[in-house]
Amino acid sequence: MIVCDLDGTLIDQDHQVLEADRRALVLARDAGLHVAVCTGRSLRESASILKALPLSGLGIFVTGAAIGDMAGGPLVLRRPLEPKLVRQLIDFFGRLGHAVLLLIDDGSAAGAHYVITSHGPVHAATTEWLLRNRLDAAIDDGPNPKLLAGVVRVGIVADSDASRRIKAALRRRFNRRITFHCIRAPRLDSLVIEVFAAGVNKWTGVEALCQLLRIASHRVVTIGNDLNDLPMLRRAALSFAMGDASQQVKNAAKRVTGPHQAAGVAAAINQVLANPAL
Repeated sequence: MIVCDLDGTLIDQDHQVLEADRRALVLARDAGLHVAVCTGRSLRESASILKALPLSGLGIFVTGAAIGDMAGGPLVLRRPLEPKLVRQLIDFFGRLGHAVLLLIDDGSAAGAHYVITSHGPVHAATTEWLLRNRLDAAIDDGPNPKLLAGVVRVGIVADSDASRRIKAALRRRFNRRITFHCIRAPRLDSLVIEVFAAGVNKWTGVEALCQLLRIASHRVVTIGNDLNDLPMLRRAALSFAMGDASQQVKNAAKRVTGPHQAAGVAAAINQVLANPAL
């Protein structure tokens, strides 16, 4: 199986896929490999991108918190946060003056949607993301308890100079009850802090998909470019970091391929197909 990140790996900031990468996906599929996306996006957020890709079957979404059919439809697996923990996270971030972004997905065909609290102003990076992906978000400081049961991610966007303090406080307050990461917003000088249920990351998503498809995890190749890709780059028997990734991401991968603009995904896939012993 080949598992590939989307943003910055398979697609650029305009959601474009290079033709060389598209052809490589076809070659991998025709060679009998299952090719799955593994993205921080929800299935709903990925739908328009996936329609343009020659992929089918199950993929990994919300950084490993959900698995669903890449052609659309309800999820087959999801790992939501506990409602009580969601409420505590809302209070934690809210007291720091941040609008809290909840990604809610109950696994139904309706797909994921966002709720934003009004504890603070909605960050420009959040507004940009919603507009660029044509997503709606409801403002609600007291989400219905039934909605809280479907939260798969809690997040905020913070200016870079505040993120270190927030991350330290988040660790002290919640410790091992959560998994979280902090990634840079691509267009603005800000950082996105995303919180998941304990143990959720892209590699645990890969392992869950392997179980569903009855594929041994040591037969998985992963390709990625950002900090949320680190678990799957470190744990996969063979992994590729994109050539324009940070040094930290490159150090986590077994190999480095070309950057997105040079069809780095195609170069990685072609290496695998040319030498199955890899």
